[in-house]
This record gives sequence, C-alpha cells and structure tokens, in this order.
Amino acid sequence: MQKNQWSRRVFLKLTGIAASTAFLPACAHSMKTTKAEVAAMPVSDTWTPHVASAWIPKGEHADAYDIFKKTIEASTDFTWMSRGDSVFIKLALNSGNTFPATSDPWSLGFMIRLMREKGAGRIMVGDSSGVESVHWSKEGRKGASRECCKQAGLLDVIEQNGAETVFFEKLGYDAFMSVYPEGQHHWKEPLWVTTAINGADHLIYLARVSSHIMGDITSGMKIGVGFLREDTRKAFHQGGEAFYAMYEEINRISAISSKLRIAVSSGRKVLSTFGPDNGHVTEPDMGLIMSSEDLFAHEALAYAWLLYNREFETDFFDVGITGRLTKRRSFINKGFVWYTWNDVDFHQTPSMPLFIPGSIYTHPSMVNFMKRMGGRPYRVEWEQVNAPAGSEKMTSYINAKIATER
Repeated sequence: MQKNQWSRRVFLKLTGIAASTAFLPACAHSMKTTKAEVAAMPVSDTWTPHVASAWIPKGEHADAYDIFKKTIEASTDFTWMSRGDSVFIKLALNSGNTFPATSDPWSLGFMIRLMREKGAGRIMVGDSSGVESVHWSKEGRKGASRECCKQAGLLDVIEQNGAETVFFEKLGYDAFMSVYPEGQHHWKEPLWVTTAINGADHLIYLARVSSHIMGDITSGMKIGVGFLREDTRKAFHQGGEAFYAMYEEINRISAISSKLRIAVSSGRKVLSTFGPDNGHVTEPDMGLIMSSEDLFAHEALAYAWLLYNREFETDFFDVGITGRLTKRRSFINKGFVWYTWNDVDFHQTPSMPLFIPGSIYTHPSMVNFMKRMGGRPYRVEWEQVNAPAGSEKMTSYINAKIATER
C-alpha cells in the first residue's frame, strides 16, 4: 500500500517552484564525473566492504527485536565495546516530520536496548535539526530540535528507554570546535562541529532511506551534516561543485571517524520522492533494515532500496513531479541559501552540478570516497540474515544495482 504525505501547502509550494523554474536551464554545470571516468578507476582486490540486512514484514511481529539484533551482529563483532562505554546515537532529525522523514522510532528503541545488552553505560541520543526547523546564530535561536524530536515520535522512545537527549544548538553557539577532514578535501574554511561527540566513546548513525532534492539520496553518508553549526551548514550549501564531496568528507573528521562504529538505516518505509522532509512515502509488504561498519557499502544498499521503491512502489505522478524538480536543484539551492540566511545575493551562491539518478557508483559522494580508496571495490558483500518467501524479486533487483562492473 502506498502512502502520500504531501500536504496541500507543500504541494502548492512545490508546484509553484516547478512553474517558476520550468523555462530555466536545468543546471549551470553538467556533471564532470562520467561513467567512463569511474570505469577507468582500478579495482581493488582487497576492498570488499560488507553490509548486512534483514527483511521486515509490515506490521508488528513478536520476533522483531531478534531479527534487528541479528542484523546488527552480522555487521559488527562488537569488539570495540567495553563494559561501561558511552555511546552517542546520531539521529536523522532534519525536521519534526515522522518516519521516514526522520529516524525510525522502532529501530531507535531496539538500538538503545541492544547497546545496553552489549554493556554500554551512558547512552546519548540526539541531533540538531535542519535550518528550516531550527534557525540559530550567536544572537538567538528560533525553533528547537527537542520539539522536532517530540513531534517525530522519537523523544518518548528516548525517555522511556532511559537514554539521554543531546541537542547541539541547546549546548550553545560556542560548544563547537574548529576542525578539518583528514587528507585532501574540498572545505575552504574550518568546519565548526559539535563538541558533544567528545563525550562519547562510540558513535552510531541511525539513519533512514530517503530521497533528497539536492543529493538524490540521504541515508548514512549525509547524516553527518547534523553535526555542523549553522554557519558551516551555510558554507556547505555554498559549496557549488563540491557539494556532494563536502558532505561525504564530514565523516572523515578524526573526532567522528575514530569513533564511528556502524551506520544503521531503517527502510521499513521509504521517502521515495523529493525529500528530505516531504514526499511520497512507500511501505512495502517487506521493508529492509541494513547495518554496516562501512559507509560505502551502507550507501550502496540504501540507494538500491531507494531506487526499488521509486520504480515499483511509487506512482507515475509523484515520480514525474520529483524528476522535474530535481533537475532544478541548483536553482532551488540558491533560493534556499538566499531565503534562509537573507544576507547573500541569490546569484552569489555557486551552481550545483546535476547528478542524474542511476548508478550509485557514479554518484559524486561515492566517487569522492572511491578516489580516497584508490579505486573501486572488488565487490560489495551483501549478507541477508533472512530470506522470506516473496523477497526474490527485490533481492535480484538490489544485487543488480550494487554489482560492480569489471
């Protein structure tokens, strides 16, 4: 059964944008990264990133926690955890909209429970919501991530399971540290990243599977944007051609990369169009949860699942509207920067290149990752912890999407 979360106000807003951009060029720059460039990359025989997943039938099931636990344990051996260690669970909390616009309360409750079973002491959960919901500077703040967390149905889960909430903007404008990603990167200025991560021994990304009007997908790789102070988020949106690489590089900040253990996404429902806050919501008869120590493998599986839901679970009308809007992402981003911060001339924001939805291996964020690794992976190892009847079609589709060409 398909569900549609478009409100009348959102629909009118989007159709207005589409109408205003219908006669504009799709983008000032075309993607410089081509399939030929990716195909020319060497293949590493030693790089075989692994991702585990499980199929979750729609509805409530008595053995749901056991399946969730088995999936996480298939992705990591927990040798990194010592009794009493502190854990920070990073939410996807861009707005106050419910899952899949934000993290899945179902997976959050299970994750907190699992961390306690593995010996964790202090468990913190939090994020800082997107600037459309929480707009703040040194002078003041509008909106609150705590309220978004409550609206999304996540706050009750945190409190009922005895975890602590941490919302970065509430800690204060100066509770951020100036850092750069390790190695070569595309950031022209230091990133201001929350110091909240310094209080944890381990980081866990608890993401969702969603379309994104600018990035095409938001899941495990882009979730790191939430660590940024608002002035750094502004610099990110002004990154132009480096937009995709810049969000991938957030995960290479040593204070993050040295503690990031696993990325977990719930695809029980999928925001298959537009995104990150609104769009067409699918809820297949069997959803997919996934977990990996490797962000590349995690992103590959998440993107394959997103494409499946677009192709087979989303009606033609919604796909058509999203396709038209996504081609105007550079124009929309310029308007977003101008409207949000109100101090930059519309045309001063650099144009964003256009990634045409398709192979995840040609997505600029993944290309940036592969360049750092020195080439393409030999293969992405996908481990399914269960294979219920009826999953064959989905499994075949995903295998074709994550397969590497050699």
